[in-house]
Amino acid sequence: MAEDDITLRAAERLEAAVERLILALEERLTAPAPPASVAPAETVPRAEVEALARRLDETLARLRAALDAGGG
Repeated sequence: MAEDDITLRAAERLEAAVERLILALEERLTAPAPPASVAPAETVPRAEVEALARRLDETLARLRAALDAGGG
């Protein structure tokens, strides 16, 4: 693929975004527990993180299917 290929640039941006998401999640998971004074509404419920992970899995599956269909 040519370096100016829009598909390559989009894939690189997607990869960078996923790396940033992984780092952010790792930071959250390794951070000390919030003080009792922090309202639960100020934290991200695990169910929301799991839902986001499912959406990403579905998106990646669609990307794989598109690549397979295109012979990639």
